[in-house]
Amino acid sequence: MLLFMSIFGFIGIAVLIFLWVGDDGFGEPPLFFKVFGSLIAMGFVLMGFGVPLSQMRKRKGSDEMLEGMIGKPPPARLACPSCGANLGDAEVSPSGDVKCSYCNGWFNIHRG
Repeated sequence: MLLFMSIFGFIGIAVLIFLWVGDDGFGEPPLFFKVFGSLIAMGFVLMGFGVPLSQMRKRKGSDEMLEGMIGKPPPARLACPSCGANLGDAEVSPSGDVKCSYCNGWFNIHRG
């Protein structure tokens, strides 16, 4: 879909080139038609290249956000069941084991 949209951008660039560069044997179009045609061509360029670039940027940002969220429990919710201390940014093993830095007790966040 992004490749299809970029075709419109290339069409806009081609129209700009044909309006402002070269002589095709029919004479130059009046300035009004050049400016009006350029505005339409710029719309094609902006839509043809702007939409794919913004979609790629959104996709990259959402991938980074998901990577940051997966596998990390929220630190404010972790509290030691023995002493009740807030663990904050304590390291959690892949199996869910955590060591309380206050009472040095071990517990598993998956078993409560």
